[in-house]
Amino acid sequence: MLNSIKAFFGFSEKYVLNEALPWLLLLLGATLMSVAPFLFLAEAPLMTDMEIASPAFPSLPRVNNMLLFLHVLLAILPLALGPWLFNARLRRDRPALHRFMGQVYVVTCLVSAATSFPLALAHPSGTVPRIGFGFLALVWFGFTLLAYLRARQKDFPAHRMWMLRSYACTYAFVNVKLYGYVLQHIYPPPDALLVKILQSCFSWMSNLLLVEIYIAATTYMGVYVGRKMFLKNLRPLPVRAVVLLVLFVVAVWVSHAYFPVDMGKHYVDVRNLTRDMGMIPMAKP
Repeated sequence: MLNSIKAFFGFSEKYVLNEALPWLLLLLGATLMSVAPFLFLAEAPLMTDMEIASPAFPSLPRVNNMLLFLHVLLAILPLALGPWLFNARLRRDRPALHRFMGQVYVVTCLVSAATSFPLALAHPSGTVPRIGFGFLALVWFGFTLLAYLRARQKDFPAHRMWMLRSYACTYAFVNVKLYGYVLQHIYPPPDALLVKILQSCFSWMSNLLLVEIYIAATTYMGVYVGRKMFLKNLRPLPVRAVVLLVLFVVAVWVSHAYFPVDMGKHYVDVRNLTRDMGMIPMAKP
């Protein structure tokens, strides 16, 4: 058992806890998944009064659709730009370009997160997905704003940490699509509510966990700190995780008790939308 643990640490130290391999994986996932939002925007008739987006404003379906359009469109740029912002060579050799890309990242993230928040609070799939997507919007906005403020203060080690956390939320889109694709090909198919819970909660929570481990394992320059310091840096992680889970559970309880979701109402399944369909399939959460 001890040998297995040592072998795992050795593999991680050599291949995972360094800047090159995680960066390549980020770039691959971001590049591949940046195409999906364009396909959705091309197919979904969001410029109509059809009730497609979550009913943040129940009597204004076109406004809801526009919020969804802005959220999806503006999320593409930060997803694609993120890996390049973490590229050490670009930061060193082209600092002006790094700053410009960072400013674009910050603006698009803040607007995309802000437009997604009212949609999240009106999500029709249930209380847990509603709070999951709502928390994602809040932490995405907060982490991005803190990353920007730390950069303005020239506190670059803190800027790096908050940027990693911000991009963990940005990268949640990759997990959302991945979970949906994988679970659709499982037989028997899982319950639709379970899929939404995985997409709304674990898509970003799992990313944040990995990022916190990576932050604990590396210096500001992305160099592995060594096993002893790594284990020491991990000590605050369980407390942070418990605090987040407690806040999440309290939010779910409050939402369920005072703002219940109408689970009997049908909504448009955006996964099946096409512009030329005469009949849009309806689905229950």
